[in-house]
Amino acid sequence: MEAKTINFGEKLADYISEMEYGTVIQYQEIESVLHERRGSQRYYRFISKAKGILEERGKMIKPIGKGSYQILYPGDYSTAYAREVRIAKNHVKHGGKIIKGAPVNDMSIDERKQLNDVSDFHARLEAQVYGNYVEVRRLVRKRKNPLLQAQEA
Repeated sequence: MEAKTINFGEKLADYISEMEYGTVIQYQEIESVLHERRGSQRYYRFISKAKGILEERGKMIKPIGKGSYQILYPGDYSTAYAREVRIAKNHVKHGGKIIKGAPVNDMSIDERKQLNDVSDFHARLEAQVYGNYVEVRRLVRKRKNPLLQAQEA
């Protein structure tokens, strides 16, 4: 008889799926579901797996400090998306620093050509990503409804 393996990422996702939006999940609850201590690699691997499963199911959790997580309200998803776009922009910016700091004098002609092609691509990518970042920020920025402001006056 085979021993059945427990998918703790799935188990945690099932546990969180039953909760309401806005619910705060303390790390002690997560530890009891996962049977793992906070701080271990397995603990964070299971949380990462659960996050992926939850996103497929239409729920998201975000860290809120001291090892706790909160289930995002539906209205917070666009802000979460904007955060991911900002992170992507920062990664692309870091990639540019790598390209600019490349030891060109120590490269062969083929390697320089390759670096030049990658550098050209990076310039286009950086412009596109930054433009998208600015647009997402504009779309997500919280604005007061002008009709409601006129009624308050």
